[in-house]
Amino acid sequence: MRDQSTHKDDDSMAVLESIFTVFYPVLAAYCNKYVKDEEAVRDMIQDIFLKIWEHRQTVDFSTPLHSYLLKLAHNSCMNHLQRQKIEKKYLHDAAQLLEMEAHYDSLFDQLVADALQERVEQVVEQLPAQCRDIFRKSRYEGMSHQDIARDLNISVRTVETQIYRALKILKKALNYFFSILW
Repeated sequence: MRDQSTHKDDDSMAVLESIFTVFYPVLAAYCNKYVKDEEAVRDMIQDIFLKIWEHRQTVDFSTPLHSYLLKLAHNSCMNHLQRQKIEKKYLHDAAQLLEMEAHYDSLFDQLVADALQERVEQVVEQLPAQCRDIFRKSRYEGMSHQDIARDLNISVRTVETQIYRALKILKKALNYFFSILW
């Protein structure tokens, strides 16, 4: 023997399915006026009928069913549009934040590059005169070791030694610079 409440739920489900079949096209047309996304409209209508099913014991059917369903659909559309508006604002704000972050990263990189260039210049200025001249000719003017040796009337080995000394001093100074920076 079947439980009487199970029989009542079966009847309620059949009634709800009939209401769904009759009113789905009307509700879909109504919702499509506001929400231009068929999948979202389908989900909203399913949610409306799910709420009716979950609250079937307390739903007041004293108002005409057509009006009641349209009111639920209207509220669902307005909630959906409000959520979209909030999501759109959030996405816009997030995009602006990412843009600002990229700008600040670029600005920071430029500041570090400027500070590094300034520090390199300070260290190069403190090099002994011959070492400084050789280093500048090699790194800033792009001269070969042979050309520098010929230009200054010194050996290629002296040029190599002076560049090595300059780079060793720069490395030590810049290691300290980077340890402070990071």
